[in-house]
Amino acid sequence: MLNDQPLLRGQPVAADTLASLHNWFPVTLQGREIVWRYVPNRFTASFFTDTLQQQDPAQRYICRTELDRLTRLEPALTPSAFIFHSSRCGSTLLAQLLATLPCCIVMSEPPIVDAFLNLHQTAPEADGGSANLRQLILALGQRRSAGESHFFIKLDSWHIHSLPIIRAAFPHTPCWFLYREPEAILASHQRRRGPQMVPGMIASLTQETLAAGDLDGYCARVLAGFFEAAFANVEHLQLINYRQLPDILWQDLLPRQGFDCTSGQLERLRQRAGFHAKDPSISFSADEPPASSHTILQQRVAPLYVQLEQRRCYALGDVEKQLS
Repeated sequence: MLNDQPLLRGQPVAADTLASLHNWFPVTLQGREIVWRYVPNRFTASFFTDTLQQQDPAQRYICRTELDRLTRLEPALTPSAFIFHSSRCGSTLLAQLLATLPCCIVMSEPPIVDAFLNLHQTAPEADGGSANLRQLILALGQRRSAGESHFFIKLDSWHIHSLPIIRAAFPHTPCWFLYREPEAILASHQRRRGPQMVPGMIASLTQETLAAGDLDGYCARVLAGFFEAAFANVEHLQLINYRQLPDILWQDLLPRQGFDCTSGQLERLRQRAGFHAKDPSISFSADEPPASSHTILQQRVAPLYVQLEQRRCYALGDVEKQLS
């Protein structure tokens, strides 16, 4: 887990003095305590933590409750879908598009989920299992206006390994998995490596031996793990290729949620899709794949990509379609 100290900065408030936890959101765990932050505004930044960082320091408040005493939660929406992904494949853009719709609550990589899954991995007998995870996620989906009708959570890329416990908490919630050509993912990480692709920053993503300084080899092994986990659970996933964005959102994903965009909403979605997912002030420019890729990428990840594409095309009823 990454450093959570910035999440803990705020004026402390005793939880037992609060009439409710309205506008309080769980941000991380410290031991068996949940740390909550008061956030009166919508989460519209690219990532959950960005919204917290944008708060006025004078308006930052924190409180703590015991993990085993998740009570007084506000009326909440159950998740409409979980967004799993292979990293650098358009998941942040998808979350940002959803966040442009006032009816959507969008939580992009909330650290509390990662903190809980880490606890579950190290002490499954003490974390309360899927019941506590369910309550924490419902706390993220609290409704703050009558118009909010849908709730989406974009998870961290490594959470594809935790799909079983997430499904145990919400067995009826659709799970989307975004992915793209492995060479393009590697190219993006070669330009700016995410923490999951740097050995030691995110624990236990791969136990395989690699040569010192072989960052591309590490990235390839981590990607192999993501794709293997997705393929092992493919019957529970709606597969989405990066190339289907952004149109698949309003042509397929939202209609499946019972939501048809108005012409105005569709125009806003298309405008947002023209800018960088992590910085809406920059026009979007697609990554170019590298001239060559790592051997592990070719031998292990590329075949899985082909198999996922075959499953995706079969699910679309286009059995004849193959990779060009």
